[in-house]
Amino acid sequence: MFSLKQLNPFCTLVLILTAFCLSNCSENSEYGDASDYEKGGYSPSGSDNSSGSDNSSGSGIIKGTVLDNASDALSGVSVTFAKSGTTSSVVTTLDNGTYSKTSLSSGNYTLTYSKSGYLEMSQSAELTTDNETLEVATVKQFPDTCASTGTISGTFKDAVDDSVVSDVSLSVRSGLNTTSGTIIKTATTDSSGNYSLSSMSAGWYTIQFSKSGYITGNFNVYSCGSVGSQDASISTSLATGTMRIVLHWGASSGLTIVDSHITGPDNASGRFHIYYPSSKRKFFYYTNDHTCSGCTASQKSDNVTLDKDDTSAPGTETITIPSGSWRSGTYRYSAHDYTTAGSTGNASSTKFAESGTTVTVYYGDTEPRTYNVPNSAGNLWTVFTIDGSSKVITPVNSMSAVQGDAAGALSIE
Repeated sequence: MFSLKQLNPFCTLVLILTAFCLSNCSENSEYGDASDYEKGGYSPSGSDNSSGSDNSSGSGIIKGTVLDNASDALSGVSVTFAKSGTTSSVVTTLDNGTYSKTSLSSGNYTLTYSKSGYLEMSQSAELTTDNETLEVATVKQFPDTCASTGTISGTFKDAVDDSVVSDVSLSVRSGLNTTSGTIIKTATTDSSGNYSLSSMSAGWYTIQFSKSGYITGNFNVYSCGSVGSQDASISTSLATGTMRIVLHWGASSGLTIVDSHITGPDNASGRFHIYYPSSKRKFFYYTNDHTCSGCTASQKSDNVTLDKDDTSAPGTETITIPSGSWRSGTYRYSAHDYTTAGSTGNASSTKFAESGTTVTVYYGDTEPRTYNVPNSAGNLWTVFTIDGSSKVITPVNSMSAVQGDAAGALSIE
């Protein structure tokens, strides 16, 4: 009987390797198995309108909107996705200015926007997991007729008490949401909290701001000639376990009033709701009510508070949940476009979607996280939920059309 033992060692090795190869090749195509093929972004179903090679291996999605300088949807814009400097694919904006890229893996991406007759723009985006869906900042793409240079200016204010903040150090980088790389200009706010950046080429920039005793953050500004009132809020440092939620809408947002709403578990198996009326801006767990008459300082500190409520643009609204004020259950944060649809008006308008409104979350000493308003019709943006026990934030990022009562108040669970 024939036996491998009768072969010399070299022949034995050849036979073993041949058998291994035949076994594996019979199970897989030359592109690998089906799951690897689809994970790479080459699925023949092709839900996005991308072209070019793509070495992604996740189910992440990056989507956004491109508008022109008049805030109208801009179609036919080529959006190039690059990861680690290598172009993976190109998508094109639809008639409503939206675009989406699927099958992306976690990592840092650079998105470049180009269209004939317009200046090329770029922004950075990070997918933190392989299955994250990320709505990036709305891009206004400026015409190539913009003035070649201009001055960018604005004011820094405290996110809680609205006081101006001087001596804030500013570092400027090119592009939207560009938080690393070459710093092209530096500046410092003056005694009135004002900053001014002169001789800025037309386009988008990211300003990183920092000051001792405050949380370092970033915000986006632009130049198409000289553009002022590009204001920002800065939050004081927070104790471990404290969360601060900052809503911001810009001077060019087209909105006047945007309201913050947060609901959460109370002390009686119900839910509290904090929003703009002066009688509803605080919730005290000790009394399970919006007032705490005769309470001690400690009892008063166990609360959730709407610290700041602006009624004009540029505007900021701030909510703080102290470290000791968390309860088991779900907290829900929403933003309401009161300008377009208070108690009357078109609740299905797209003005909110086109406003560039942002929500930034500060939690202890962790890096702030910013959420961008989605491009969907409606006036109520449900931004995220928070698990009161783990403090894990789950993005919702959905828009709905609601109508308030005679005072524009909403019933939100």
